[in-house]
Amino acid sequence: MTGAVATGTSTISATLDDAVARRGDAPWMVIGQETQTFTELGQRVDAIAAGLIAAGVEPGDGIALFLGNRFEWLQIEYAAAAIGAFLVPLNTWLRQRELTHILASSGCRVLLWGDRILRHDLRPLLQQLVPELTQPQTSVASARFPALKTVVGLGEGPWPAGVLGWEELLRRGEAVPASVRRERAAAVRPEDTGLVLYTSGTTGQPKGAVLSQTGIVDHMRSWTTHLGLGPDDRSIMASPLFWVFGCTLNAMVPLHAGSMTVLHERFDAERFLGDLSGHACTHLQGVPDQYELMLGHERSADHDLSAIRVVQLGGSRSVGSLARRLLERAPDAQMVGAYGLTEAVGVNTWTEFDDPIERLATTIGHPAPDNEVVLRDPGTLEPVEPGQVGEIWIRGGHVARGYLGDEEATAAAFVDGFLRTGDLASADEDGYLTLSGRLSHTYKRGGMNVYPAEIEALLAEHPAVQFPAVVGVPDERLGEVGAAFVVLAPGQEVGEAELLAWCEGQLADYKLPRYVRFVEELPMTASGKVRKHVLQEGWADGQPVA
Repeated sequence: MTGAVATGTSTISATLDDAVARRGDAPWMVIGQETQTFTELGQRVDAIAAGLIAAGVEPGDGIALFLGNRFEWLQIEYAAAAIGAFLVPLNTWLRQRELTHILASSGCRVLLWGDRILRHDLRPLLQQLVPELTQPQTSVASARFPALKTVVGLGEGPWPAGVLGWEELLRRGEAVPASVRRERAAAVRPEDTGLVLYTSGTTGQPKGAVLSQTGIVDHMRSWTTHLGLGPDDRSIMASPLFWVFGCTLNAMVPLHAGSMTVLHERFDAERFLGDLSGHACTHLQGVPDQYELMLGHERSADHDLSAIRVVQLGGSRSVGSLARRLLERAPDAQMVGAYGLTEAVGVNTWTEFDDPIERLATTIGHPAPDNEVVLRDPGTLEPVEPGQVGEIWIRGGHVARGYLGDEEATAAAFVDGFLRTGDLASADEDGYLTLSGRLSHTYKRGGMNVYPAEIEALLAEHPAVQFPAVVGVPDERLGEVGAAFVVLAPGQEVGEAELLAWCEGQLADYKLPRYVRFVEELPMTASGKVRKHVLQEGWADGQPVA
């Protein structure tokens, strides 16, 4: 299972410039009733890059972004890369507790913050994170985030006195000579960091995967080629841009293909159907949960979906049935499944368009041609034979260099150029992989990775909880949801509703457990580790777990 491990020579800025030159006034992105062309994209990226230079951003600096799906999101990503800075996308579903760790560990110089998502006001959360912003200041002086020097507010005010408005940032950028901006872009190297994407791990603390510009550009070129997308294609997407697919696939595929993207702030089945048919979209990307809601909507039959020719699938236990239902509405559609990790730019194995639906439903495909995949015995670390289960190890030019500022986690996850994924799989004679479990007990809820250690750490802070264990259990719509098994401290009492309320507001909604079960004891190994597979098997069988 060895592909050609490529060493790239591309930068994000050069890729953008090439797309603008090729596509010019062709549409780049549509949001609602507004369309922006590739030419307009290039102009706005230049303006933002100049504004960031005026704000004091230097090569190698970090720029954190807390913003909903809008034109500026990707423009900021491109602009940061163009001046040699890296972007740290912030998950807008997170709360103060989670964001504090990311902002502190990333050491970002600039924080860009949106005013609202839909009707939800985001400004109070900003003030909780950086209370010093209430005072006028030329440079932010934050006790929590000493590296932070500038906070920029995008959208309507009023903003705290210490926040620089978006329009003012752009106005200051007008004083930066174009030659300075071009010099900064010319100095960027392909191996420079483009993104630091935070993903939780078995320790429960989010870790920042350091991705190079060329790794992002070149791997997404390979993915674009596999999908067969070109300038006549129109993609539609309603997943968040902070997700790895958002800031890699949706950032780079339109530049490589020269194609148009219809972007939604949040998924709404009726609006999604309207734009899917109204723009005759050819490329459908999302998660099975969204497709199920779309097909099951009461007005779904009113919309013509026949223009769809490429559908990305994955992240569900019912892909086969879903694929067949999609084909009933879009007979010319070709389905592709994929598997990947944030630390490896999101797509590392994939199926072929001519694979039967059964293979799509039961495997995660074969290794992508630009990475090497080896299945190793978790104990001996030796490669396993076809049909045997081993841990997936991935190597390629797109794999992260490590975790930002975390040498211990980097040493554990990155070995001899390989990323240890923690996922277990077997391979057939054709090199197609079938997942069989996860070493870390991570589970996926609606396509989003959830790491039980993070939830367990929060539950353990409750005074009535002595020992919590969280596992993923099957859910027909979302794939998996969380179930928390809790041993109470001696003499303590607490109910399910109270523990769920304890988690609300401190964790993103998708991380909240669906169920809480109280047990006398947890099944343990001789070394004192929870036997989580016993909890999951007991749940499935409806049997006692301890």
